[in-house]
Amino acid sequence: MSAIAEPESADSSDRAESATAVQGEATTADIPDRGSGWILLLAALPAVVIGMAIRAWLPRTPLLFINADEAVTGLQAFGVLHGRFSLVVGGNQYGSTTEAYLLAPILAVWTGVWPLRIMCVLLSAVAALALFLLARPSFGRAIAVVLALIGWTMSGAVVIMWTRPYMGYTSGFIAQVAALALACRAMRTDRKLGRTALGAGFATGFALWSHPIFGAVAMIAVATTSIYRFRYLRSWWLPLAAGGILGVSPWLVFLVGSGWPQTPGALSDATYFERIENFFTELLPRAFGVRALDSVWLGSPLLAGGLAAALIVGSLGGLVLLVVRKGLPAIPVLTTGLLIFPVLAIFPPLSDYADARYSLPFLPQLLMGLGAWLLLLPARARTSPWLVAVLPTVWALAFALPQLHQSVGWTVSDPDAPPSSVVRELDSRGIRYLGGNYWGVYVVDYLADGRLIVKPDIGVRLTEDAEEFAQADPAAIAYLYGAGEPPNLSLPTDRYDRLTIDGYDLYLPRKEAG
Repeated sequence: MSAIAEPESADSSDRAESATAVQGEATTADIPDRGSGWILLLAALPAVVIGMAIRAWLPRTPLLFINADEAVTGLQAFGVLHGRFSLVVGGNQYGSTTEAYLLAPILAVWTGVWPLRIMCVLLSAVAALALFLLARPSFGRAIAVVLALIGWTMSGAVVIMWTRPYMGYTSGFIAQVAALALACRAMRTDRKLGRTALGAGFATGFALWSHPIFGAVAMIAVATTSIYRFRYLRSWWLPLAAGGILGVSPWLVFLVGSGWPQTPGALSDATYFERIENFFTELLPRAFGVRALDSVWLGSPLLAGGLAAALIVGSLGGLVLLVVRKGLPAIPVLTTGLLIFPVLAIFPPLSDYADARYSLPFLPQLLMGLGAWLLLLPARARTSPWLVAVLPTVWALAFALPQLHQSVGWTVSDPDAPPSSVVRELDSRGIRYLGGNYWGVYVVDYLADGRLIVKPDIGVRLTEDAEEFAQADPAAIAYLYGAGEPPNLSLPTDRYDRLTIDGYDLYLPRKEAG
């Protein structure tokens, strides 16, 4: 009797949960957003225009010169066009190549620096859309648009990150947000639960392939829901596992051939607890725009530090408020927002704070926490298009532009002119082989549309090029180093002509007389 009655009890529980979910959704819908979607889009235009203006200006400043990591994305995209399909970032044992595949069609018709930037802007728009879809069930359309726009131009450091095509970062962020949104949905309702579980599993697996830091946060989110849905074997656990295996399958295929990956090292030797401390004192203040890119506080250290503390504490406190106001569907956001600090501190590379890339896993939870405080506004205010028009615009002007201006002023220049000059010099001499500094040779190779065969002294990414480079005639190889950097040449120094080009020392092999 009890064995037969138990499923009926579970079904009754499902119906009760569905009714509760419908009531919760109706509570949010009882206060409709004022105005149509077109009115909200018009209200969003000021923040979009400012965000686009910043993105158009940044590539004309020293803050957004193309670096070697970006160049590797472009070079692997060229590889896709030539039939070389990579599953992980060159030279790594992890990291998806999603951005390289997205960039490849653009490079088929247009090369240079701008395809990198345009692809990143488009992908960051998808990231903003993901934030909107995460926030909308809890906050409604207006506040969700506000949070998406703030996330899109949260600070100068974050905008720079959104505009750099680091493989696995923006795509991993999107996958993490998708996993979090689906985990919240599975807490909200059991309708189409199997489909939700399949999507959550796929997003989590994809996030893990993209970069383990995004996968770790996604796993916290789905683990929270899995505890709540622990009895739902067929409708939750099985599709969740199937989706996870499918999402992470490219990495699994790679690992079958290469073996289990080693943990990457960090540039600093910070301890576990020092990493947690630096999350609060370095990484998040920079992501919020109150600490400059060179780690100097903007304005008074006391006031800027106090503002950073208020934003961080307010975000984390807002996660508690969100659970109080929205109940079960907000619990995955709370658990990821709190556990992300001790979990991500396990990763040694997160000791480095050279840019905002490691702040991305924190952003969805921080934004949701900030958004919770907007729920305290009167219903008329929190559904108003004016909230969309004013708040993200003021945020961008207050937290993005000052951070960038303190670093470079209002500079307008071409930061990629020096490596472009190196490309022209090599072309004029018919040189195809280039060795030297990691941060130089891959950039030059990308700007040469991948025509060169390159190998850096340290940090080899493209192993096929390195193998061909090793077979080349030393008299046909040029070398590139930073100005004044000791070179590592294959021939005596007197066999080269040294040409200094805007911060580079280019060593060109001399042609033998006669």
